[in-house]
Amino acid sequence: MNQTQTRPPLVRRAGEPDADELARMLSGLTDLSRYFRFQTAIGTPPRQALLLRMLCPTGAAFVATRDETIVGHAMWAWAPGESTAELAAVIAEDDQRRGLGIRMLSIAAADAIEAGATHFLFVVSAANDRSLRMLRRRWPNATVERDGALLTFVTPARLPSHPKESLDAVHEQVEHLNRDLRRMDDALPAL
Repeated sequence: MNQTQTRPPLVRRAGEPDADELARMLSGLTDLSRYFRFQTAIGTPPRQALLLRMLCPTGAAFVATRDETIVGHAMWAWAPGESTAELAAVIAEDDQRRGLGIRMLSIAAADAIEAGATHFLFVVSAANDRSLRMLRRRWPNATVERDGALLTFVTPARLPSHPKESLDAVHEQVEHLNRDLRRMDDALPAL
């Protein structure tokens, strides 16, 4: 493995200029990975309307890059229900199972909490064992409802890597993640 592959990806806010690179990443996913993320076929390359919804949601979107190549995407968007944010992530095949998904979900969760989210919503295929294990481990108090092949989890908004914590601890973690994001944004050249 070369040094480029071992360096952790840079996570930053996403926007419309990321559409082509995000389309490339999504096109490189297996059919199963795309189905687990979208619960439907998305086409190759993905439609521009889908890419724009992913990059400019009603909440915020983030991409993970390595040498200008997108290797992950996470987002949150306002969902029905009082102060409920839906969280979702998708990671390039070669970067799966290395902690990038939970790292990106943590950043999206922190941003959603800062925006006022009090609950998180996840919609997951009942066949997506890895995501189901992660949700049950990271958000053990989530309630779940089944709708055919989909499971809908709702949980109080908290960061995934920590068990129950006080509101002060959540705010401290949100501030820490936001400082990291600001440093990353400062390091990016203006477009």
